[in-house]
Amino acid sequence: MKAFFSLCTFVMLALHQTQGCPWMQDKFPQYSRTYLTLLEEMGEKITEESVGVNFPDELYRLARKSQPERIIKFIAQVLDEVSLLLDEDLNVVAWDQKKLKDFMSTLDTQLVATQSCVNKTKGNKRLHLYFRKLRSETLQMEDKAQAWELIRKEVHRHLTKVDLLASTRL
Repeated sequence: MKAFFSLCTFVMLALHQTQGCPWMQDKFPQYSRTYLTLLEEMGEKITEESVGVNFPDELYRLARKSQPERIIKFIAQVLDEVSLLLDEDLNVVAWDQKKLKDFMSTLDTQLVATQSCVNKTKGNKRLHLYFRKLRSETLQMEDKAQAWELIRKEVHRHLTKVDLLASTRL
């Protein structure tokens, strides 16, 4: 009987972990496609130039090996960092302002919904430092419009990675 109870408890915890956030299965992919499309369409073709700040691929590899709740927490932090990164005066860019506004609104909806799926605790420090370095080093460039295009490229890379992470691991 004790073994049966343990098995039931394990199954319930596993179901809670994977189905505890219906947003991630039901709405996350839809909103992700929407903001990726808006990000691509709000400016010219995304630049091929290098940003000069190393993309944290190893953090995504580690997240991919984590439990669902930790993956969702990681995704929420990426969305939050992207939102903070773009919380600037973007008048120097020639992006379509309506698409930019729709992008930010969709990103905010995705962020709030994803954050509601996890306990609010301290995030990954290395990820935070990466975004801080990306902001400081890129926005020091003289050509601000080009700097923002590089940031748009990095944002696209991150949002594509979290979309893949969510679709393959949750």
